[in-house]
Amino acid sequence: MTNTTSHIDRDDADLPLRTIYDKGRQLYDKLEESELGTSDPAFQADVNKAIQLFDRCQSLVRTLNIFSTNEFLEDINTADLRYLLVDAYLGELHLKRTEAPTDTTASPSQTRLNILSATKSHLNRFLETCETHEITKPEDKKYYDMEIKGLVKDADRRRNMKIERHKRERGIKEKLRELTSQMAAQSTATSSSVDEELDRDLILTTLDLFVQKVIDSLKSVQDEEVMLEHMAKLEQARASGDEGTTRVEVRRPARRQVNPGGPILAADGKPLQPFVLLSQREALRQQVFRPGHNLPTMTIEQYLDNEIARGNFLSGGTEPPEKPITDDDEVATDAETYKARNWDEFKEANAKGWGNRMNKG
Repeated sequence: MTNTTSHIDRDDADLPLRTIYDKGRQLYDKLEESELGTSDPAFQADVNKAIQLFDRCQSLVRTLNIFSTNEFLEDINTADLRYLLVDAYLGELHLKRTEAPTDTTASPSQTRLNILSATKSHLNRFLETCETHEITKPEDKKYYDMEIKGLVKDADRRRNMKIERHKRERGIKEKLRELTSQMAAQSTATSSSVDEELDRDLILTTLDLFVQKVIDSLKSVQDEEVMLEHMAKLEQARASGDEGTTRVEVRRPARRQVNPGGPILAADGKPLQPFVLLSQREALRQQVFRPGHNLPTMTIEQYLDNEIARGNFLSGGTEPPEKPITDDDEVATDAETYKARNWDEFKEANAKGWGNRMNKG
């Protein structure tokens, strides 16, 4: 039986097993629907109260020898079947605890590890009980092997198993809501005892849902333990005064004047200015999505402006372009006419071939 802040109330201790179980389950449902924070004192008070009630249930179940390891599911009485959930409730309730009042000397991480240890003990015992009485489904065993034992490595298979698991969980929750509504309607309609078949179906559906819930909680506990064990080592090292293992020293680099044109390394190999080492692999990686040709770095206009600024293009010294002669320009027209007349007179005065003596003196 787990340790809590106080023993169960005397009034509750004298109640029958079924009444104590119902009070604990109602308190658990209240915590599940509560809007209070987990660390709220009122929330933690209800958590401890529920743990006390289920601890009492567990003690009575063992005292009365309600279950036998030789029994299968069909051999268990419907009225007793619900008590298989006691360890599941205790495990989920311990997971909601934020402190362990019985151990005030432990460090925060060690305190949480103690809580997780109690949680894991109840959750594993619940799964073992379900396995003993053949309640666990084959798909739940496969999911346990994947999440807790890590036997499934293939990513696609893991994803498909999780998808199927979530679909099955939604179906179970929907069935549970329908059965709960039927049970409430039947209890309202008649004051006699409820239908045993309906009651058994409701309990088995609840067990089926809690098997999946417990596997997820165990995975959460497993992951949290890894982190807390590392934190516990750091706290232990800090307590022993070994600061070197708990603190990362931050060293500020000495200020250096950066000289872009100067050498990067000194003669003794000491760096004189910041630099970046790029391997051939990194350079090739950066060129993966680049085209095979060199991309232009400037426009044609920018190139010409730069060339003119460098003096590579000469301006001036050439004849200005001739203006086209129009009919309205009389001066230009007369000049063109006189030029044509003079050329005609020259050709008449100098016949074609005149003056050509065939290289004779």
